[in-house]
Amino acid sequence: MRWFKRMALCGLISLLLQGALYAQKPATLKPERFFTVDVASPQCITFDLRLKRFYLTGDRGRVYSFSQLWSPIRSSEREGSDYQAVCAHEKVVYVRDAGVKKVVAYDAGTLLPQYTFDLPASIQPSSYGSGLIWNSARRAFVLTAGMQNKRMILAEFDTDFRQIHEHRLPIASLSALTWFDGALWGFSPDDRMLFRLHPETYTVVRSWRVKTKKIRSFCFDKEGNLLMLRGDKPLIYEFRMPRVQPPK
Repeated sequence: MRWFKRMALCGLISLLLQGALYAQKPATLKPERFFTVDVASPQCITFDLRLKRFYLTGDRGRVYSFSQLWSPIRSSEREGSDYQAVCAHEKVVYVRDAGVKKVVAYDAGTLLPQYTFDLPASIQPSSYGSGLIWNSARRAFVLTAGMQNKRMILAEFDTDFRQIHEHRLPIASLSALTWFDGALWGFSPDDRMLFRLHPETYTVVRSWRVKTKKIRSFCFDKEGNLLMLRGDKPLIYEFRMPRVQPPK
């Protein structure tokens, strides 16, 4: 009983500290520049550090690859229904098709489809988008999975997309996820907030307010610049991020 009470108290203290951190007034990020990208109605973006390529999806369910200088490389032939999230891991590009609740895996070089995974019916996309990223610290895929009692739910999956864990965050919404600098990052369209999350506990390490409107997805390039994709135009905004120490 004492052990149970001690654990409950520790959990309460953790939530209070996290809430206090979330309530602190965050710094505001302003874009340094913006540029257009040759994708009709782009939905999401990611950067593969190993292959040094950007991957984007369009609203017709296609995947596009670009060089670091944004020269087009190729696009996929297969069309999905509603590609709302994309991430690259081990020479494979994983795309979350929210329209049919599947994850489609493409070869990162050829953009040919390799295999498809079904997601559980409980995994719900938001009206703004659906996050998907590989968490290198926990060796698991992380997906946004809906809300419960005004808390965002993150679900972890193994490499065969079998659900293994679920976490609740004190954040109202997240439309996109990415991995950078040893941490998970998420963006809330409701609050226009960027969050750095602890890779093991998913607690909020730091947050920033983003002045730019209608952001749908984001990633970081190899120099650590923040790239944010608009949801209504083929525009990408570039931000200079202050250096943040990796979470302990």
